Amino acid sequence: MKYFLLTSLILLSFFTQAKQANSDFGYSMDIPDTWSALTGPEIKANPELFNFEDVNSIPDPLLQQIIPMIRSGKMDFYFLPDNTNNFADNINVMKQIGQVATTPEKIKETCAAIPIELTNLFQRNIKLYTCEKAQVSGKDALYVKFDGALANTTTMQYHIKKSENVFLIFTATLKNSSFDNAEADIQQAISTIKLN
Repeated sequence: MKYFLLTSLILLSFFTQAKQANSDFGYSMDIPDTWSALTGPEIKANPELFNFEDVNSIPDPLLQQIIPMIRSGKMDFYFLPDNTNNFADNINVMKQIGQVATTPEKIKETCAAIPIELTNLFQRNIKLYTCEKAQVSGKDALYVKFDGALANTTTMQYHIKKSENVFLIFTATLKNSSFDNAEADIQQAISTIKLN
């Protein structure tokens, strides 16, 4: 009974402090009230919000991959505002063409390839902590947790099947110093995803 009450209080606390984010990518989710949202169309209409001149900490191959996605509005961005101009804990969402690895064989193959691909992309050794099948919004998904692109960050990523050949990638990257406190908020936000 104590466990049920504690769980209910935690969920109630999250949901009384959450707001719904709706996306043109065909999903909605609840994000913590302290977070801000920038949708793809908002980003496209306001490119000056992102300064790509002073990003020495982001590996160039990754930067060259994400700049066009951001500028064209093909990414939603949710973040915990940080007025110090430092890295802000964030979730970004992109729609991709392809299939999500959900069979044991495909998961094994994908999980073996991820650290190699990320090490090349991020230009430093990347450790893979978790790589497994998950369910999100009643759909098959792949859940992956690994070292973030920036030093001292950790990334959690969900590849969620939207249709036969389209999937959404939800990527949450958090500072290691805030990871333990923020991980539950991210997992709770992911659990509220509704696909439409």
